[in-house]
Amino acid sequence: MDFSVSSRFIAPARDGADSLSAKISSLARSLEELRLHVGPADLVLGDLRMNAQLAFCLANSCLRNRAVLLYGGIGANKTTLINLLGSSFLGSSFSAMENLMVTGHPEQTEEKVVGFIDPRQWTSPSRGPLEVIWSPWASSRWKLINEINRFPTGKQNLFLEILQKRKLTYAGQVIEPGDTCYFATMNPEFSSTYPMDEALMDRISACVPAVQPDFLSGLTLSKREEEVGELAEHLPRFSQEEFEALPLAVAEVALDSATELAIVSLVREMTVCERAPNRDKTQLSDSRPSRGLCAGCHYFNNPEVCCWQVDQGLSDRVRQDLRSFTRAMSFLAKGKDGSKMEVLRAVAPYVLWHRLTPNRSVLERPPYYGADRLAFVSDLVARSIDRTVHERGEANLIFSRAVDKEISPAQAREELSQFDDPLVQLDYLPALERLLRPDL
Repeated sequence: MDFSVSSRFIAPARDGADSLSAKISSLARSLEELRLHVGPADLVLGDLRMNAQLAFCLANSCLRNRAVLLYGGIGANKTTLINLLGSSFLGSSFSAMENLMVTGHPEQTEEKVVGFIDPRQWTSPSRGPLEVIWSPWASSRWKLINEINRFPTGKQNLFLEILQKRKLTYAGQVIEPGDTCYFATMNPEFSSTYPMDEALMDRISACVPAVQPDFLSGLTLSKREEEVGELAEHLPRFSQEEFEALPLAVAEVALDSATELAIVSLVREMTVCERAPNRDKTQLSDSRPSRGLCAGCHYFNNPEVCCWQVDQGLSDRVRQDLRSFTRAMSFLAKGKDGSKMEVLRAVAPYVLWHRLTPNRSVLERPPYYGADRLAFVSDLVARSIDRTVHERGEANLIFSRAVDKEISPAQAREELSQFDDPLVQLDYLPALERLLRPDL
């Protein structure tokens, strides 16, 4: 699917996933033709190029219980784009979606976000259990948290809870909205913003930089004569049945074994080295590569090895998010065919870069100069995938043959001991030892 093609017409419907993919393609083209979203085609999937901000929002609309954060300056079309997509996917008006979202500010209260207790219950002659009047946002399956970093850190816990538990609690009552699409926007640091909670950031599935329109985009937007709300009425609308069918269509996209291996290897590349001496977790916060932990390691300063170049590992949530967005982006771009490895290569940096703290000694070198964190993580992703496919290919084959009992673990251990690779030395060989000695 090429998002750069302009068309006002809805693609002809086909059965099943093809029909949904065609309708999403029509939505993307309509946003461009109506001048509701313009942006550079900065996401490369093989021969396809698309705007990352739009692509990840569309992919998240096809998933459930994942969260996408748009990060960028004022006027980068973050909030408006998400509300436009909500209007289309939920078949609602643009103004209704604007009323549905919650916006951060220091005095925002939980009652305004979640709901409140009807005061009439206090004067009722027959007083039963208290009932909460839930806000439309709390019960909605499309949740936008606008300017999330304007919520003080303590109030951000509300969103951590809902992303973690998929439910909201208030005054002893619980609401479970069901499978939900989560979005958030975030501006750069201003005097009215607060630091983002690290646990909350780890539950953000993908973070996408959003930039203000450039010169050419500004000229394009200047030709827009109608208001956004009026133009939104011309967007394709999804029925409730189509909205419910989207995650099922994405689930039909299968990942090949090579892509699955690359995903697991990528997560392990950042995590495999023990971050605390002698596994003493009380020293975890003071034992980081940037503080000298890796100075005596054989792999330290090897640019092809990822583990020493970041300060913390990755949770298993990252593996799940990589799988989900690789499948969703494959569904958007090419349906069920095409190279999933190239999709993973394009998607992974946006899933990782907000969760990793680069080693400053590496980030401050050319070509990053301490600023281009996304490019730094993109290079780490490319090195990891290339190493998995090429340099580690023979080691992967030996290990898989041992697991499948085609060769003995002892023979595999002898052959793998010749490979100077952190994943082989710290993951594969210990796993073979457990096969040889199950009592370990």
